[in-house]
Amino acid sequence: MDKLINILKIIVRVGIGLFFIVSAILKLLSIENFEIYIYSFNLLSFPLSGLAARCVIACELLAGVLLIIKVKYKWAWWLTLLMLVGFSFLLVYVILFRDDSNCHCMGDLVQMRPSLSLVKNLVTIALLLFVRKEEDYQFKGRKLALALSFVAAIVPPFALFPTDNVYNLFSRADDLDYNEAAFNGMMADSVMQDVHIDDGNYIVAVISSFCPHCKSGCMKMSEIVTHNQIDSSRVLLFVWGDSTSVKQFKTETKTEQFRSVQIDGITAINVNNGLFPKYLFLKDGSVVKTADNKQLTEKSICAHLK
Repeated sequence: MDKLINILKIIVRVGIGLFFIVSAILKLLSIENFEIYIYSFNLLSFPLSGLAARCVIACELLAGVLLIIKVKYKWAWWLTLLMLVGFSFLLVYVILFRDDSNCHCMGDLVQMRPSLSLVKNLVTIALLLFVRKEEDYQFKGRKLALALSFVAAIVPPFALFPTDNVYNLFSRADDLDYNEAAFNGMMADSVMQDVHIDDGNYIVAVISSFCPHCKSGCMKMSEIVTHNQIDSSRVLLFVWGDSTSVKQFKTETKTEQFRSVQIDGITAINVNNGLFPKYLFLKDGSVVKTADNKQLTEKSICAHLK
């Protein structure tokens, strides 16, 4: 009987560890949307939300690895329990006061409603209590294994997927990366006769309704504009797509507050030099700055529009 219980404990412990690792990897694969979700709670600035998102992922990776190899097991056990309890309280708040269809606990590849995620956490807490009294493995190289565990937890979220601020240290943000002739030709088209952006500061997003990076960027824009109480009429979406896809795009990205104009694919590709999305910062009708998703920061948006 004791042998069976020990086998069950190994299965449970390794299972919880693997689950946390998989959860962290799935969050990492949709890190842009995860940091936007954290930002949507209006508790942190966007840079701090990005940092918080990566800290969560790093903690999940570290806890998962240490639970599996049983190095610093008690520390890993408590870290795992505290994360589960903290996430559960947050999920209770989300269930009571928000209408989120996905809590991003498993990233965007696995959609999970907050209520289901709460049940998942409670079950995991019960399983974690089952393996509470496990002891560390004693083996040669434990210190090296611990060091490698920290490296494995820190490198992916912070080095392979750097925050916007770190990315922009090495980007050429001052270059005007767009096709000026194509943009001027687009603005002279009859479809643009009701678009008035010649007086004052505006941001124009040239995007595709089928582009996932365009979706995450526009979600980011929408949250930043709302969070900072910026006049939404100062943001325009020039969208390549049909009426149905554009409507769905605006619903999914919560950008109904922005004006939008449908443009053809050739025009969009020419203006963007083939790279999507592209954000054009205009002052009195002239483009003074361009940005991609990473260069589209809370600081740059507020500085230009407020």
